[in-house]
Amino acid sequence: MTYDLLERELNSGKLHSIYLFYGDEKFLIETAIKKIKKNFGELLKGINYVIIDESLLNDLISNIETPAFGYDKKLIIVKDSGLFKKDGRKKVGSPIQETIAKYISENMDIINENVIIIFYETEVDKNNAFDAVNKNGVVCEMKELNQIQLIKRLKHICNGYKVNVNENVLGYLVEVSRNKFTNFNK
Repeated sequence: MTYDLLERELNSGKLHSIYLFYGDEKFLIETAIKKIKKNFGELLKGINYVIIDESLLNDLISNIETPAFGYDKKLIIVKDSGLFKKDGRKKVGSPIQETIAKYISENMDIINENVIIIFYETEVDKNNAFDAVNKNGVVCEMKELNQIQLIKRLKHICNGYKVNVNENVLGYLVEVSRNKFTNFNK
């Protein structure tokens, strides 16, 4: 899915059960996650909101199956898990990759009913886990924006703050800074 289509869906309030966001443009990933959180509603860490990293990846399935007491669904963010990376020495993935890929493929009814899962990765390889998420959810690569895209995003941000800025000025800002878009929102 393209970022523009994802943004339209999130702005309309539509949420999917599984997302995989990856790529160089961290600002776009974090913006998408903020919109999902906003659409999701109230978040109480440990109750209906869980953050999992590589060290807690074994707990993902139990977190999916544990109900969000007092809430309809739970939001689970899995960040930099390594789940979507291939082991360089083998053609098959690790046991945890295989287990989670199989779980996602076979238990979408449980996932749809109980949770929204966001996988936030820097890099991904096409493995069984990637295929399972791609088949059952939304995969969006956030590539580094070119100058025209940066100017468009900056113009949108400025309009949100009711600041009128000429596109030539924004072009100059982009040209001078030469950094990723993440730095522009500070």
